[in-house]
Amino acid sequence: MVAPSSNRKMLAAREDLADKLSEIAVRRGFTLFGLVNELLEAAIKVDTMGISLKEAVDTYELTKEVRDASFTLVLESLIYDTADVAYEKASEETLKTWFDAGVWAARRYIAHGVEDPLAAYERELKVFNWNVSGVNVERSGKRVSIRIFSPRFTKNYTILFNRYLNGVLSGCGYTVTLNEVGRGNIRLEALKGEGAGSGGR
Repeated sequence: MVAPSSNRKMLAAREDLADKLSEIAVRRGFTLFGLVNELLEAAIKVDTMGISLKEAVDTYELTKEVRDASFTLVLESLIYDTADVAYEKASEETLKTWFDAGVWAARRYIAHGVEDPLAAYERELKVFNWNVSGVNVERSGKRVSIRIFSPRFTKNYTILFNRYLNGVLSGCGYTVTLNEVGRGNIRLEALKGEGAGSGGR
């Protein structure tokens, strides 16, 4: 593409990409010049945010996925206070509810044909769980180790979030072999294979 003005610069692009951009420009009522500049402005903006265009697109796609799956945002203090009340009033029922929710979260990915639902959940966890200071997932063959750290978790919320993670692992076909929980700290180790998917409490 060569612009007629001496104040403009030439940008080279693959022919197939240039053709596709031309189609998009026509469909959206843009000139090709206008569309290219809009894209460049977007690229510059995400760069100033310290991320790449791919990261921005991936985050948008993930946001759309969780929105379509009926996830919602609530105040952090609200979820902690509600979790404390629920656990203190009906611990067994609340533990099962959180476990079942984790199983559902994993099976949602499986139902959509995601090849590695645990990896998909890990990405979701890192993007949306802003109250989690540290997330570390390590794999070795059929084994997986998960470490969660957040000094903002209450004791009861930590217990419930641990059950949610147990549910996610169960839904992904893992059996938990190590489960350590302390306020704001969770350590889980699990093995993929037979026996997974049980234990709702």
